[in-house]
Amino acid sequence: MNLPVRWNMSERICEAYEKLGAQSSALHGHHHFLMTLITSGRGVQTLNGKDIPFEAGDIFILSPADFHKNTVADGETYDYLGAKFPYEILDSRLSDMCELGRFPIHLHLSETTEERIRSAFRLLVSESERKASTPDSEVLLRALIEQILILALRELPREERSPSGEFVNRTLGFLHSSFREAVTVSDAASYVGYTPNYFNTIFRGAFGVPFGVYLRNMRLSYAKNLLLSGNAPLTEIAIDAGFGSLSHFSRSFRAANGMSPIEYRKRYKPEQKE
Repeated sequence: MNLPVRWNMSERICEAYEKLGAQSSALHGHHHFLMTLITSGRGVQTLNGKDIPFEAGDIFILSPADFHKNTVADGETYDYLGAKFPYEILDSRLSDMCELGRFPIHLHLSETTEERIRSAFRLLVSESERKASTPDSEVLLRALIEQILILALRELPREERSPSGEFVNRTLGFLHSSFREAVTVSDAASYVGYTPNYFNTIFRGAFGVPFGVYLRNMRLSYAKNLLLSGNAPLTEIAIDAGFGSLSHFSRSFRAANGMSPIEYRKRYKPEQKE
């Protein structure tokens, strides 16, 4: 099994679609954020190696760091509404509300919220399918994405609604979108609008570790999911997770986990159901 496909999106501000009669899908990821509302049917979504049953009224919100596949029983299908969008679509207030550190999000919506989100999704799909992208269309698309996110986030348990601040969420937005690339602390600092030295100081205070350590751990977490989700060669996993080379990946993995990637896969990989 090779690495999961990672889907791109067009140059538009977002893409929305409705899929009817969907069947089981292969493991895949996205270079963008993804929202999916299940409108009928049931199945299991394997999300970062964890099986999560889904049914009508469930919504999933994923970041570019996540990968998943959906499985339904033989002869069964499910319907869903989906939307892909870049992190940049979120303004600072909405980014703060999203609390990116808790992604991916899975919720079973109340009936009222599900109806409101379904209506917003259908308008989003209709607007997204317009042939011409105009300034007023982009404003509407952005507003509908924000509406769906806000309605969904209201369904989170109240104790989980604790925004961590614009700096944390903008930094996480940058990392979720680019951790697989050769990014540096200067790149992150420039994105947030700080000097590298000031960024380092604020980052350590907010996350408890230096930027380089957090980035490495994020890559290792992603690599672990790949190790447990298939049989992709270690070199492919190393490159896809952002390590640049197999030797760098192997050294970092052993230092963090006390075993090699091969040993980890042999010890923890569950039996695969094909």
